[in-house]
Amino acid sequence: MVSQSKRGGRVRDKWKDKQWIIVNSPSAFGTIPLNYMPVSDSDKAIGRVVENTLYDLLKHDMNQHQIKIYVQIEKIIDGVASTSFKGHEYAKEFLRSLIRRGSSMISFIHDYTTMDGYTFRIELIVFSQRRVNSSKKHAIRLIAHGVLDAKVKQLTLDQFVQEVVLGKAGSDVLTEVRKIAVIRHLGIKKTKLISTPKSRAIHEAKTVPVQETESQISQ
Repeated sequence: MVSQSKRGGRVRDKWKDKQWIIVNSPSAFGTIPLNYMPVSDSDKAIGRVVENTLYDLLKHDMNQHQIKIYVQIEKIIDGVASTSFKGHEYAKEFLRSLIRRGSSMISFIHDYTTMDGYTFRIELIVFSQRRVNSSKKHAIRLIAHGVLDAKVKQLTLDQFVQEVVLGKAGSDVLTEVRKIAVIRHLGIKKTKLISTPKSRAIHEAKTVPVQETESQISQ
């Protein structure tokens, strides 16, 4: 069958059918315009995850291109999309640049919940100046867990996002870890949103066991 374009018929321009929307940053970064992007259907765009860099959000330092930020579209009103923070991670090129011979890499992964009920998986990475033994690696992980566990539970979502992405949380861990080892780099390599208060409530409602009535018990 000959296509419509080969018969000389008019080809529909799909780009003209698209709607352009403004994607705002999450509230932790001031709800400022972040992206201008086309969507075929605004309803279908809800839930889409958009990748940016920290430089796109702050535009302070070119080195901020080394950190990727993921935001998820929550709703679209009058062509403007509001978003939530989905997570962040080091760019692969930046991570590769941190690797050195003669040093140790220590990684640590754990889930933490903020004061307002958002659970994130945090992956912390440490590069020592020289090689360290297994006991020191274990001690570093224990220190990291202690600092993050005490800190995250006292932070709201917006406070958590700022401290993790801008480096304050990693700096607090580094202060304690430096007491036992010489560290070349320590940072939170990656965060990922695991659950929200809303999603947790829905899950719990689905898993609540059915209560037996008095008539069922008597039978």
